[in-house]
This record gives sequence, C-alpha cells and structure tokens, in this order.
Amino acid sequence: MMSSFHALLPAVDFCSDYARKAQANIVRTYKQDGSVLTSTDLFISSYLIDTIRSSFPHANIICEEELTPFCEDAPYTFVIDPIDGTDVYSQGFPSWCIAIGILDQQQQPVGGIISAPRWGIGTTDGLLIYRFPEQPLMLQGAPFTLEKDFSQLNQLVVCSNSYKHLDFSGTGGKLRSFGSNILHILSPAIHNHILAAVFSPCYIWDIAAAHAIVAAAGLEVRYASGAPVDYRTMIDRGLAAEYAYVSTPEVVRFLQKTITIV
Repeated sequence: MMSSFHALLPAVDFCSDYARKAQANIVRTYKQDGSVLTSTDLFISSYLIDTIRSSFPHANIICEEELTPFCEDAPYTFVIDPIDGTDVYSQGFPSWCIAIGILDQQQQPVGGIISAPRWGIGTTDGLLIYRFPEQPLMLQGAPFTLEKDFSQLNQLVVCSNSYKHLDFSGTGGKLRSFGSNILHILSPAIHNHILAAVFSPCYIWDIAAAHAIVAAAGLEVRYASGAPVDYRTMIDRGLAAEYAYVSTPEVVRFLQKTITIV
C-alpha cells in the first residue's frame, strides 16, 4: 500500500510542471457559478483521477472538476483540487497549488500531498509537502518537524472575503491573503511569522489536504464554534459549516474569543 501512495508523487510532479509551464499563456473561462476555470484544471483533474484509479481501484475520488461515485465502504477517499487558487493562477500569480487529500474510511484526514511549484520557502524549487497515512510528514523530501514560537500573534492569513463578515481588530496581528485556501491553511506550519489561518465556509477540496498535513505537524483545525471540521457533511459537495481557525490549540482558543462575526 505504501508504494502505491508514493506512486502519486511522480504524477503530482508531472502535473506541477505542466501547470507551471502553461501558466504564462492560460485563458480564463468561467463556470456557471461565476468561478474561474482553465484548461489546466481540467487536464490535471483527468490525469490525477486516472492515476489514483490505477493505484487504488477501490478508493473513492472526490474532485472539484468531475463528479464521481461514492462508496461508504471504500478504505480511502482521495480529495483532489487540480489547481487551488485558479483565479490567481489565471492572472499569473505564484500562490496556487495542486492538492490531494486522503481521508480514511471514517472520513478523517490522514494524508495529503501539496505541490506549489512557484511558491518559494527560501528555495527556487517551489514547495512540496506531503504525508501518507501513518508515515512522517515530509517537506522538500526530508522529514519535517514544526518548531517555532506561537506566543505572539504577528500575522494571520485570511480568506479574501473575511473582512465582510469578521472583525479582527482584537487580534493585534497583520492580515495576509494569497488566493489559495490550501496555502492559507498550510501557512502556520511553513511560514515563520504567520501563526494562524482563518478560512470561510468552503468545499472539501479546499481543506482536506492541508488539514491532514497541519494536523500531522501538531496544529489544530476548528470551527469558530469550537466544533471539529466534519467531512461527512461535505462529501456530497456541501460547504463547510462555518468559519474555521488553524493554529496551536492555544491560539485557536484565543481567536475563538477575540474574532467576532459581524
């Protein structure tokens, strides 16, 4: 089984290179709901679905761009976002990624792969972070352990529409927004001065991969009410129940007390 999980890495690497090269000449189109769609989304969606079906014929696949059948008895559910941050991708920004989340039979996040080929973390190679079930967290090909001080909330990453609904004035931190919910959730784990992320009600493919990875790093993902994110309510393409916070348990509790919904 582990070799099958590792077989996903070359496919993600291929798709990352494809997307990076295609970005300069991409053409924007639009879905019925007004969200941006590109040919890259469709190509990567098809490629990764075929790859996962080949290696995991009995697994579920949930993908933003394609409807697939769902079996409650499947051992794993793979959640694909071919391009998270399609809007910024289509405008030439670097803050986009390819994400595959892995849920177990109880729909708990147990693994994920995130590749952001133009998102640097001190290198020119982009970002690759992944974790397979019951395996160590890997960053840029090496085991990763989160070691940083979360005692002072300097910066938060927030979704682009959060200013309409949330009051951050009591947090004391600067607000950042990149355009990719996956990279937002991941930020407290990989960026030294970003200590928390806030995301709005969104879809399962916008959360699952990053949730598994930050949880493996020791961070918490909780709704503003304090409830855990329940993926069983999202497998039918429903939205997350409410705004959610990502950080250490202590910082999450602080945000629950400090941020008000307006």
